[in-house]
Formats: sequence, structure tokens, C-alpha cells
Amino acid sequence: MTLYAEIILSLPLDLSFFYIIPEAYSEEAKIGSRVLVPFRQRKLTGFIINLKKRKPAQDFKLKEILEVLDEEPVFSSSFLAFTRNLSRFYFSAWGELLQASLPSSFVLKSKAKISLSEKGKAAIQNGPMSQGERSILEFLQKRPYSDIFLRRRFKEKNLSYMLSRLENKGLIHIKREVKKANRKKEMAVPAGPTQLEMDFSLDEKSLQAVNIIAGKAGKKIFSPYFLYGAPEKREAVYFSLIRKALSLRRRVLFLVPEISLTKTLLEKFEKKLGGNAVLLHSQLSERKKELEWQKIKDGKVDVVAGPRSCLFSPLENLGLVIVDEEQDDSYYQRESPSYDARRGAWIRAKQEASVLVYGSAVPSVEAFYKAKKNGYLLSLDEGIKGRKVKIVDDKRERGVISEILEKKIGERLKKKQPILVFINRRGYAPFLICSRCSYIPRCIHCDIALAYHKREERLVCHYCNYSLPKKDDCPECGSRIIRKKGFGIEAVEEELKKKFPQSKIACFDTDVIKNKKERERILLHFKKGKIDLLLGTQLLVHQAGLSPVSLVVVLYPETILTLSDFRASQKTFQSLHQMRKFVRDDEKSEFLVQTALPHHFSIQQAAFGEYICFFNKEIKYRRIMNYPPFSHMAEVLFLGNNLRTLAKESRAFSLHVKSQADNVEILGPALASVMRVRGKYRIQVIMKSRRKRSLDEVLEKSLKQVKGRKSIVIYE
Repeated sequence: MTLYAEIILSLPLDLSFFYIIPEAYSEEAKIGSRVLVPFRQRKLTGFIINLKKRKPAQDFKLKEILEVLDEEPVFSSSFLAFTRNLSRFYFSAWGELLQASLPSSFVLKSKAKISLSEKGKAAIQNGPMSQGERSILEFLQKRPYSDIFLRRRFKEKNLSYMLSRLENKGLIHIKREVKKANRKKEMAVPAGPTQLEMDFSLDEKSLQAVNIIAGKAGKKIFSPYFLYGAPEKREAVYFSLIRKALSLRRRVLFLVPEISLTKTLLEKFEKKLGGNAVLLHSQLSERKKELEWQKIKDGKVDVVAGPRSCLFSPLENLGLVIVDEEQDDSYYQRESPSYDARRGAWIRAKQEASVLVYGSAVPSVEAFYKAKKNGYLLSLDEGIKGRKVKIVDDKRERGVISEILEKKIGERLKKKQPILVFINRRGYAPFLICSRCSYIPRCIHCDIALAYHKREERLVCHYCNYSLPKKDDCPECGSRIIRKKGFGIEAVEEELKKKFPQSKIACFDTDVIKNKKERERILLHFKKGKIDLLLGTQLLVHQAGLSPVSLVVVLYPETILTLSDFRASQKTFQSLHQMRKFVRDDEKSEFLVQTALPHHFSIQQAAFGEYICFFNKEIKYRRIMNYPPFSHMAEVLFLGNNLRTLAKESRAFSLHVKSQADNVEILGPALASVMRVRGKYRIQVIMKSRRKRSLDEVLEKSLKQVKGRKSIVIYE
């Protein structure tokens, strides 16, 4: 009997394909297994999602599977259901999500090697062909090349068509091969003895939270919770819950927003749990990633931790999913395949009937509102202690550093106390402007002003890294007077060194920190007191192991409020809170904020650590404007080289949405806040609806009309 397999390919398509299963593979072909299949001129890895005995109704001849690559399926039925639901929620290609779930060596693709034939050698001199085809043949005289190399070398839009013509004429040979990775078995290394730490860190509220959540752990019922509290209290609860899950022989998935946090986390696992935990993230070598993945798949690991990609770990018998620092936007992957690991954790925990725990000291407004409304919010905090706070009105001061800040910094430096200063602006100035004709140098690839970097005397685009040397003369009017507008981290560093010449001041931003060694060297010097004042951007905020100090200064946090984003206030609050956590927890420590918007509620409440006050104010604005959590939103971003074509396609999309649904509000099409990035124009259409289902239905129908490149972001 002939069997047929429904297969998903790792392509940006919302389609499945049917193939005939050869009799030789009828026993091996199982749902969840990888297969090698012919697809047009290529051979691709596919994933079996269904098996059928009856031939599908197709108008064309079906091809056969070339090879079944697995003895046992790499994906369980539960995992397939989870990834399918995730792809539907974010309108991502299911095949691309499945591909992202595997080490790259597991996804095989054919590579084409192109060589010149004898007929081709003779045709170079006088054969009938285009100039482009002749150039390719002349280049192939040296040796055979891959199609990927030829694309980079010639940059021809229709190279595939040209190569196909040359092959049909017999002028070139195209050899397609699939290389399989040579997998060696890992030598088992016995774990050394570990001294386990006793945990006495649970206070009354934490213990109460543990008892509530642990009561659901053994029941195999999906149970979500949100822990609102300080990191050390949340951590104590997490480890108590992990021990409970392991005692019930259930496995644990632990998500964190940053890779930099995983090393510290693994050390804590070893001390408190005695090992049997692995990290899974993008900075592992391909070989290491493959070995760790195989360990998890074989059931040799009980706890898996890592950033958003860790969501796709092949853990079976999952009992507990933890998402720490829920507010962090790093959980959202915007590039294809796009998804939000926070919602992904919900979908997976629900599929596996496990306990889900989110945690944060400054939750996203949407998550906090839903947890509070639906009764799964657990508060661990008892209020903020210590820390003097001062908000300085920048409009009443002159220069980069106000007199108050200068005085406070000077006092701490005299006492030899370390200081942290944050400003989230790279370079010396955001842009330059001609005082005569108002000309502003702009990026040739992006619709953005070039930032002035004084160290290199260059103007740099912070989107695509295009740069050019700074010139003293205006290219438009020839004037020699070009003014700097605004302040960046280099200007602050220059000002601090002028005011405190005897102090050791260091900068910590992506323009200075080029590698891991340099990062570790500066942090170590600061820890040992070899650096008196450390000045940093957001990069410094994410460094694990940076000790709290007695004085933290934040300059111009209101920059985020200028973003065209309904969550700008939330992002400002969260950014300030991240910096505030580096203030030592005692009455002598100080937190100083210099801003042009001292009365804005997000800045005031963040400075004083009043999340509940911030939430109460922000939720009122969200309700009035009908923003999430009171509605569901989708942003469709159209990307392309031709603005007119893009405008036409976005208008057609908007008209189609309007014709499909009356209960979906449409904003746009309109140019994105940055109209062009890396040479691609950007037009956005924003849709709002009170019901997610209404939004899904209209998007599913309307996106099929879009042929060009696009990205979709879902807000809920």
C-alpha cells in the first residue's frame, strides 16, 4: 500500500506539501521525523506532520521522499501542536519555527557547485549569449564555484534564470550535493562533587507563594502565576518550585532575557540543585549546541535555562515553566520567524498542562493588569527602603552636568566611593547642524541624521553603521560654523574629565567595548577601585555581577519618551528602574536624575521606585486611548526598494482589511517613524480590535494578498 506524507518545509511559506513515501521507508516514516525531499531544483529538509493512506487530490504528479533522516521522531506530537499554535498566533511560518527548534546541522540543504563544460569553454569566444552570461563563463574558467559565491560576486537579480539558461545550453555543469554532519558521540564526563547550599531565604510572603503554586504542581493542570517582587525574593521562590517539580519527576524550563545572565544562573543551579541543568543559547558553538540538544532529547537533563530560543528545547514531561524579568522586550524576536517567548511560554505550558510562573519587579502594564484581573498575581514585596532621590530640572541648568550633580559627584570622589553614571546616547552629539543654512548630515541608506563621534572624528549611522569623516565646512553653503546638537556619552565623559581631572574615569559603551576581554577588564578594574567613576549606556545595565554603589546618576532619560510608541512611558520607567537597582540599599546612598521633564509621571515614579503608582496612572491612559490591554493590536510593516510600489501594496492591503471587518480599526498606511533603514523603505499599517479573534481572521485573509516583504508585530 502506498503511503503519503504531509510535509512542512523550512521556508517562509504557510503551506504544506504532499510526497509519496517509498516502500523502503514505510516503516521509518513517522509524524515528527525529518525527511530529505526534492523541491524544485533543490533538496531540502522537511518535517512530517501527517500520514495518509488515501492519495491527496492534486492536479500534478507527486514526488517521492528521498530519505527519512531519523530512526525516531525529533518532534513529539505535543511539540508539533505547540509550534503550530505559536506560528498561528504570530503569523510566522511553521516550518521556520521548527527549523529554529533544531541545531543548524540537523537541517540539510543541497549546495550547488557550478563548473564550466567543454562546450562552454569553446563558446566563450564567439558563442551567442548576453554580456552577463559571458562574464559568468569567463569567471568559471578559474575553477568551479558555489551558487552562493556567484550571487555575492555578480549581484545579479536574475542569476538563477541565467544559470538555468546556461545549463540548458550545456555550457555549464551544476552538481547538487547534500552534506551530512559527521556526529561523534560525546564522551561522558562524570560530575565532580558539589557542596549544596541550604536555602533559608523564604520569608512569610514567599513561603505563602510557594505553597499556593506548589499545590498545583502535581495535578497536571495548566496553572499560570505572576510573581511581583524583588529579584532575590523571586529567586528564592523559583528554586523552591524547581525542587518541588524535580521531586515529582517533572522537568523545568527557565527563561531569562539576556545570555549574559545564564552563566550566573548555571552556577546557582549547581550550588542549590547539584547540577543536571544545561544552558541553551545562540553563543554556544554549533557542536556544543548539538550535544546539549541531544542530552535534552535523550532525557538526561532535568532543567534547561536560556534566553528566548530556549523555549524550543525538546523537553518531555515538562512540569514547570519560569519566565523571569517578564517586562524585557528581548523576549520578542522581530526577525523571521517572529514570536514573543512570553506568550510562547503560555502556549507551551498550556499544551503540556504544566505550571507557568512569570516574574518581575516592574511588570509590563499588560501582564500586570491581566494577572491582577484574573486572580493569579502574587505579591512578594513590602515596599522600598533607604536611598535618597533627587530629580534635577535640566532646563534650569547650563552645560552637560548641572551644578548639583557636580557637587554630589565631587563629594563622593573625595571619599573614594565608586560612582555609576548612565546616559543612553552613543557618540558625542546626536547630530550636527549648520548654523547658517540648517543643513544636517544624514545617512545615505537610512532616513536618519548621522551622530557625531569625536573619538574617531566621524559621523556614524546607528542603524546601519554607515560612516564618513567629519568635515569642518558645510557641504551645502560652505560655512565653517557647524553646531553640535544634544549630548552623547563622549561629551559627558569629556565634561567629567574636565571637572575632575584627578579622578580615573572610564567609558562603557559599544564603541569602546569591542570584545568580551575588554568588557571584563573594565568591570574588574571598577570592582577593584582602579576606576573611580564608570560612565555607561544601556550596555552597562545588562552586565551581571556589577556591584551596587552609593551614588548612581542618570542623564536625560526622557529620550525614550520621544519614541512613537504607546509603551514609551512604560519603557522609560523600566529603563530608570534598571539603573536604580545599582544604588546600594542604605540611607546614605543617592539616586540622581537630570532631566528636561522632571514632572513626567514615569520619571518621577521610577526615581522613587513606585511601580503601583506608575501603573495606576498609565492604565488610565491606556483605557482612554483603547491601547492594550484594552485592545489587541497588530502592526504590519511593508518593506521594499520602491516607495511607490510599497505605497500601492499597503493601500491595497488596508482596503482589503476594511472590506473584511467592521470591528477592526485601521491606522494608516503611513510612513514609519524612520522611513528608510538599510536602503529599504518602510510603510506601516496598524490595526486595533477588542477581540483577538477578529484581528486574526482579517489578518489571515488579508496577508494572503501581500506578495512583497513584510513583518508583523502583535501587541496584546
